[in-house]
Amino acid sequence: MNLRKHRTRAWAFAAIPFVLQFVLLDLALRGPNALLVEPRLVVNFVETIALWALVLGLATSRKRRAIFAVLAAVVLAVQISIFRYYHTPVDVQVVTSALHAWRDVKPVVVRALPAFVATTTALAVLEYGLLAASHRGFPQWFSSLSSLSSRCRLASWSLAALVLLTGFFGLPPRHATPDVRLAHALTALERGTEPAVASASAVALPPLLSERAVLPNVLFILTESVRAQDYLTAGAEATASETAAATPGRIDLPQMRAISSYTAVSLSAVLTGVSQEGPRDAVLHAPNLFDVAHAARARGDVRPTVAYYSAQSETVFETKDVRAAVDRFAPVEVWRGKDIADDAEYATEPLDADLVEHFVAHVGELARPSVVMLHLASTHAPYYVDERNAPFRPFGHVVTWSRMPELHNAYRDAIFAQDKAVARAVRAFVEHAGDAPWMVVFTSDHGEAFGEHGAIHHGQNLFDEQVHVPGWIAFGNGALTGEQAQALRDNAARFVTHLDVLPTVVDALGLWDNFGLAPSRSAMRGRSLLRPLAPAEARAPIPVTNCTGMFPCPLNTWGLYDDDHKLVARVFDGDWFCIALGGHEERSGERIVGPNESSDPACRRLRDASRTTFPLLPNGRPNRSPP
Repeated sequence: MNLRKHRTRAWAFAAIPFVLQFVLLDLALRGPNALLVEPRLVVNFVETIALWALVLGLATSRKRRAIFAVLAAVVLAVQISIFRYYHTPVDVQVVTSALHAWRDVKPVVVRALPAFVATTTALAVLEYGLLAASHRGFPQWFSSLSSLSSRCRLASWSLAALVLLTGFFGLPPRHATPDVRLAHALTALERGTEPAVASASAVALPPLLSERAVLPNVLFILTESVRAQDYLTAGAEATASETAAATPGRIDLPQMRAISSYTAVSLSAVLTGVSQEGPRDAVLHAPNLFDVAHAARARGDVRPTVAYYSAQSETVFETKDVRAAVDRFAPVEVWRGKDIADDAEYATEPLDADLVEHFVAHVGELARPSVVMLHLASTHAPYYVDERNAPFRPFGHVVTWSRMPELHNAYRDAIFAQDKAVARAVRAFVEHAGDAPWMVVFTSDHGEAFGEHGAIHHGQNLFDEQVHVPGWIAFGNGALTGEQAQALRDNAARFVTHLDVLPTVVDALGLWDNFGLAPSRSAMRGRSLLRPLAPAEARAPIPVTNCTGMFPCPLNTWGLYDDDHKLVARVFDGDWFCIALGGHEERSGERIVGPNESSDPACRRLRDASRTTFPLLPNGRPNRSPP
């Protein structure tokens, strides 16, 4: 009798944790209020408990126990690892996004594989121990089903009942427990991952006659992952002093915001001036900087030379026909002779310095006027550090919470090294322009997180560490009129976005009022910073998002910018956060805005505007108006 009690107790201590592990994991990931927020989750909990109870019953041999132990360990390791850095479990959306960006994801997966295998092995040993201990005191009723076929029949009928139960009363698989989410995510492997691309003919523009007698030479520099708070031009912590010295008199834009924290979305926004929440075809058919520059004409039918030099791959563009509007197209594959094989090369190869050397060697070959984009990459993780000249130490490239200060130092060292290359490029371009008018525009595609809001790198949210970016405009030789320069100075203190970049460049080219641009201009949500703005004039709320028809984001996050506030939410937020722009965002500065929020007029305005733009909250619930 005592032996039977001992065995039953041993079974309970081993079996109960085994069958409950994914319910407990789900509660840990969702938070303590999960069942209050979504009562239907109870049905999914019953489903996963019954599922793993059936697994427990089928694990009657060492071989089967080993298989099920590895399976459970893999699910645990995958979900915990991904959630640790992205604050969302793996589901079909995450896998679809990873497949879409597999070129970037693959090296990350390869680097993480040894640690993942070690973690999975340790978990599998633990899972096997639970299964083995469970079977020593297995309940008599299930042991009586001596044949495997009997147990399989029971499992089949039970699974059918569970599917019906959860189908009618529970959450769908994508929002179920972590084990079911991961199983459902595998369906993404059957889908195509490459969307069709638009043709260049869809964005062809008629010749656009400039109001200017002479077109200015324009250099647009877009860097990667540089956030405003670490782009410092003076002081002991300076990372960008050399470019500041090379651009005396430039006008900084200290409140520049990206409208996405993903490169693909942000690049499209800054080049087209179009917000990215709309239909994919509409975004792809919007003229970009290259199309406008290619169509520009000065007196005498003079057209600028259009060039693109990049340390990034040409696959960064959604459309493969960008080169149709570019006279010189030099992504990394062209000037380097090969693509970036692995993200590790960002840490070991001076890609930006090498790109600038190539640019300096060939910029003199470009006929003037010229419109050039210089696209940088070395501040992308894991960050290039010139060890001979790295002021921020100790630095490291390992992504762990415990070594975050070292990773942040490597990032600042990367900005420091890149700044030298940028300064060299600017000097070469100004020299190339000679006595002709010139303008240089600089910004970053998005920022970078180092633990703020529980995130590392970028793409998880739209808080300031991931969207507040540096920006500045330098000009000379009459590139701007006195009125334009004054308007730029007046607008510099305002909150501006990437959507203002293209209108500003187009205005500098003397094309903003051109009738041929009227249809495209009406679709742009930004404004030219070269034009005065009345103090009381407010722009319409601007949609911001990481999730578009052209880019399948791994986790939902979107919202709106106003002139001095933003409304944002993530997939795991119950409602919107309304945040006053400016300063460093901390939890104390964020407020949840419920449907009946009315205390702050700016928050209320954004909340009302959000219902028109986003019918759903990122968590999938309806973005309802107050009752």
